[in-house]
Amino acid sequence: MAIDDNHKNDGKPLTREQYRKLKLQQEADFEARDKRRVQVEREYARKHQQPVSEATPEPQETTRARENHPADDDFKTPRWHRINRKLNWTITILILLMVIVFLVLFFVN
Repeated sequence: MAIDDNHKNDGKPLTREQYRKLKLQQEADFEARDKRRVQVEREYARKHQQPVSEATPEPQETTRARENHPADDDFKTPRWHRINRKLNWTITILILLMVIVFLVLFFVN
């Protein structure tokens, strides 16, 4: 038996059948609210429809344009370079420490 937190039934647990009916009712209520919400949104969109401008669309970047301006440089800020350098040093130090540990384990045994 399940206890429904939303509808306290004087502390009495619900049977499976009651719980299923409650869940079906909640789903039906949700569907009705959602249907009404969609209807209201459509009405709002119709009332507040913006006129479509006949402006020329912005030209899309072609492959050749991308070759002239590599996208890699867009995110390579000075901060990125500092973090990249620190990360490379950290990786190098960790690899050296791993090699030292393996050598110690090899020669101690």
